[in-house]
Amino acid sequence: MSCEHLFVDLSGVVPSRLTDPQDLGALALAAANAAGLHPASPPLVQASPRGTSAVLACHGGHVAIHALPDEGLCYADVATIGAAQPQRALDVIIRRLAPRDVRTDARHREPVPAPATHQERL
Repeated sequence: MSCEHLFVDLSGVVPSRLTDPQDLGALALAAANAAGLHPASPPLVQASPRGTSAVLACHGGHVAIHALPDEGLCYADVATIGAAQPQRALDVIIRRLAPRDVRTDARHREPVPAPATHQERL
C-alpha cells in the first residue's frame, strides 16, 4: 500500500477568502470529496489571532488547511492511501481560493521494509 502526500503553498489570496472558519471547514470537506476520501468526523476548525486551521481526518488520509488572512497566505496538505486522488483535492482548494501564486510539492510514500535477518544478509 502506498501513500501520496501533496502540499500546496498559496500566496496572494484575497484575505476575505481566508477569514471565515466555516468556509474553511467546508473547503476541507469539498477537497476530501473531490479526492475520493471519506471523512471520519466533521472538520476540526480552530481560529487564532494569527489565522485559522481546518483539519479533516478521513478514512485513508487527511486534508489540512492553514490560513493566514493578514498575509494572504494559505498552506494545505492532502494525504491519501490507496486509490484516492489527492491532486483533485488541491485543485478544489486552488480554484476556490484563487491565489496569485501557487507552489506545490509531492511525496510518494511506501512502507518501510523490514530489516534483513542475519541469514538474508549472507
